[in-house]
Amino acid sequence: MFRDKKQKVGVFNRFLDFINRLYPVKRAEQAGERTSSFSEFVEKAGGRENIVNAAMLCDEALNIVSDRIVLINRLKDVEGRMGEVAAYGRLSKEDVEDLKDLLDRYANMSRESNALKYQVTSFDAGLTDLERLQTAAQNAVPEIKYAEERQRIFKKDIGYLEGEKMVLEHAKERLTNATDFLYKFAIATVLFFAAACLVLVFLYAVHQINTILILAGMLVFIIIIAGLLYSLRQKLRYELRMNAKKQARAVVLLNKKIANYAHFTNYLNYEYRKYKVRNSQMLENNLEDYNNYKFLTKRLDSLRDIMTQTEAAIDFFLRDKGMDRSYSSIEKFASTLNIDDKLTFYGELSKEKALIESSLKRLDTRSGQIWEVLTGLKASPGKDASVITEMMDEYVEKAGKLIENDKNFGTTAMLDEEDERGE
Repeated sequence: MFRDKKQKVGVFNRFLDFINRLYPVKRAEQAGERTSSFSEFVEKAGGRENIVNAAMLCDEALNIVSDRIVLINRLKDVEGRMGEVAAYGRLSKEDVEDLKDLLDRYANMSRESNALKYQVTSFDAGLTDLERLQTAAQNAVPEIKYAEERQRIFKKDIGYLEGEKMVLEHAKERLTNATDFLYKFAIATVLFFAAACLVLVFLYAVHQINTILILAGMLVFIIIIAGLLYSLRQKLRYELRMNAKKQARAVVLLNKKIANYAHFTNYLNYEYRKYKVRNSQMLENNLEDYNNYKFLTKRLDSLRDIMTQTEAAIDFFLRDKGMDRSYSSIEKFASTLNIDDKLTFYGELSKEKALIESSLKRLDTRSGQIWEVLTGLKASPGKDASVITEMMDEYVEKAGKLIENDKNFGTTAMLDEEDERGE
């Protein structure tokens, strides 16, 4: 019997080593000299080998329960996160390309639409009036150009005539001054020669001095001077008359030019106010801009229609594939969504889920092996059976507390553990 017992223990130890090799985590190495939760049973049994082995197995089984709680909770978290991107994981390559194409097209059209809006709003505010005045404005451009040309000519003529008028006024002032001077010079000359004649007559009459020749020469000189003064005065009068005529003609022409200039100015001011421009060149530019403005507005309207259709296609695609459509703006959704990142994230979560499930499977296998060994130990003859039974009951109680604590934290990860124990 002694030999049979030794043989059974040897088989059990080899089986235990085999199980430990299957178990992915060597807890003895991690925990060091950690105190067993079932050491009291070992002490009561006096350290018998079956009890020690059963205590180690119960400790390990209890640790497996803790690990399963952590892993199952983690699995539920991963599955919840996978649920958020699961729709992306179900997409085929063609679906991914289609969605990328829709989103890229919408994002590009959105950028173009924003650029067109900026260009449209940057046009002059007066362009909106050209919508009803375009034909009239096109017909008015040649007339406005003609009026501007005539206005420039009349303005130039007015400046020339005003300058000519100032020259004539200055000439009149000089002629008037010359006439006055000549008049005063003639009077002074007459007085001078009259005084000279009186002196000569006095000398002849009182002092019997012969002054006849002098008087005769003086008379001739006076006649010549008088003729010259008369001719010069007549010339000055003629020039004054001509100056007056020129001034009158200049005033008439100036008034005509001013009237014509005022006419064209009033016409241009009316046209400028009508089309909200400053000159004909600006009106031509506005007409050209208006054509661009109409093209841009048509393009913007067309783009908006296409964007609406694309948005509907994106919404239908997301709804058809069961994907999340809780976005604040389709424009923001299209510009920020990165499908490759979503697929990569889904793949990483899938790998993590597979790893967790693999670990749980190993833990379940290990747990079943431990329970099978404990059941075998409990069925062995001798007084160790009762101790092992108590130890297994203690394990069940401690495992229940771990599960209860897990419930208290708001999780239900270990409900399947209870079902397992219930079975």
